[in-house]
Amino acid sequence: MSSTSRDFLALPGSDVYRAATTPHNSSVTQQPIAVAQPQRPEDVAEVVQWAVEHGVGVAVQASGHGAGAAINKDRVLIDTSAMTQLSIDADTGIAHVGAGMPWSALNAQAEKYGLLGLAGSSPSVAVAGYTFGGGVGWLNRPYGMASNRLLAVDYVDGDGRLRRAADDADDPVDREALWAFRGGGGVGVATTVSIELVAPPQLWAGFQLWHIDALKPVVAAWSTAMDSVGDALSTSISVLHTPPDAPLPPPLRGVPVVHLAFASPMGAEAASPLTDALRAAPPPTFDSAWAPADAARLAQIHLDPPDPLPALGLGRWLNASATSVATEILSCATAPDSPVKMIEVRNVQHPASARRGALTTAPGALLLHAVGLAADDDSRTATENLLARVQSTAGPADIGLAAAPFAEGRAEVADGLPFDALQRLATIRATIDPRARILPTRLMGGAAGA
Repeated sequence: MSSTSRDFLALPGSDVYRAATTPHNSSVTQQPIAVAQPQRPEDVAEVVQWAVEHGVGVAVQASGHGAGAAINKDRVLIDTSAMTQLSIDADTGIAHVGAGMPWSALNAQAEKYGLLGLAGSSPSVAVAGYTFGGGVGWLNRPYGMASNRLLAVDYVDGDGRLRRAADDADDPVDREALWAFRGGGGVGVATTVSIELVAPPQLWAGFQLWHIDALKPVVAAWSTAMDSVGDALSTSISVLHTPPDAPLPPPLRGVPVVHLAFASPMGAEAASPLTDALRAAPPPTFDSAWAPADAARLAQIHLDPPDPLPALGLGRWLNASATSVATEILSCATAPDSPVKMIEVRNVQHPASARRGALTTAPGALLLHAVGLAADDDSRTATENLLARVQSTAGPADIGLAAAPFAEGRAEVADGLPFDALQRLATIRATIDPRARILPTRLMGGAAGA
């Protein structure tokens, strides 16, 4: 790259521009003045310096799963998807990961050493952005959130300077930056992250599907099991609208189904309380089998759509009483023509983190996630209305905080953290990017009003 020319910028009409501005969440309009696709931290610094010189803002994304705010012609888009550098120290269990690397690529390498990163349900999500949002996945119950495993972040500030956020950084600004990167959405433009991996003794996973008529007894069985599963089993109980061409038995294609996914790093016995409780429910129409798993199989059990969709979501943290209203929550999406295509409740409670950060411990015992289509104004309105009903139904168990990474397609979430944490985020951002040149993340957008 060279700051003396625009040769490193992809302009509208180019293949690079088209690919970069087609995020996984396609409900968001992206029309930046240009796209930069850096490969090195120095390249990122150069792009930010170019933006400073030319009076334009900066937006950042890798896969675009977290796309929310529109990106207009007053910004250059930094596409970090080519920043996929990786080194793993098998002795320490520490990985140094480029900001654009997806979890699938990291874990494919990590499991060669008997290690895994704390990935989420979608294999194509980038390690960095996911971790900056907190990171809730299949292994968080015994191991905590992904943000709690974040050790350091190499990043570029709003003036184009290379910096390193770490607990032992000389500059207190960089120590505060790491606090923000740990679950607060992050600040500046990250180039590399250093994370701790875990060594799961016995990884098991599976999922089951039922016709929608079985919703009540299946949820009742799941709810019963939640009191006795311990901290080794993660589950997701949902109503899911399957696509017409889903690789499933014909009765489960193109219809709403009951979907139960579960996983544990501690072996087969971790699921015994759940499988015992399910004997009181009808047998599943489809059973993927509770069995030993690798990273690839673990990434399949949530049945996330692989292709871009115009999504609008809701994420809320719930207390333990949510199990008593789970049937009512999930019933909001049982209609065949429901604009909300998935509602799930996950058990996420885990031991509290000792690491300082904006969000390093799940604030609720359970997580509510609902997502629908927002392809146009009509579908967006229909989805918004039903999501409001979902939130109202869950109201008695809501702890008053949004799970911001699950609020797909939204520019900002005002209640993703307590007020004092939002104020602290706003102060950190103002220090690192005083001219607010870098488009804030969803949580940071809320912090701006704190």
